[in-house]
Amino acid sequence: MTHDADDRAHRPDPEPGRDSETDVQPGETPPASGQMSAPQGHEEHGPHRATPWLWIVAIGLVVLLAAAFFVGYGIGLFD
Repeated sequence: MTHDADDRAHRPDPEPGRDSETDVQPGETPPASGQMSAPQGHEEHGPHRATPWLWIVAIGLVVLLAAAFFVGYGIGLFD
């Protein structure tokens, strides 16, 4: 047995043209949804051109150092 029939009996019919949960007419902007006027916390132009390349080089160096460590360990340099 579902409670849909019981729920409808206790709730009044919503006004025509209004959503019962938000009480906003179609095409009307809700009061809490204003325009964004605060700063968004980031620059619009993006990072400097060299920044991604610096990260790629830094990650590449870490990978090369790790590979050199394992190769050195494999050939017995650290014994």
